[in-house]
Amino acid sequence: MVVKDRIGRKRYILFSTGGQKKAEIIKVIKNKAYLVFYNKKYGIVRCKHTEKENIIKFLSSTGFKTIKTSGTIKTLKEVIKNN
Repeated sequence: MVVKDRIGRKRYILFSTGGQKKAEIIKVIKNKAYLVFYNKKYGIVRCKHTEKENIIKFLSSTGFKTIKTSGTIKTLKEVIKNN
């Protein structure tokens, strides 16, 4: 058994904020995921790898546009920098 099997892998989802404030976004994703990065255009949430699809559907249903999913924050910050 691999250690990650017990702990669980993390996924980071990049989404466009649509100009909403950080406090509003935290209220929306309150118990679903954890907001790890925010600027006025983009946000990154962390979730378990088993919950990734559910979080993407949830973000889409609340009006956020998901852009990319990754296993590291660094990759998503590079995507932000290139846009």
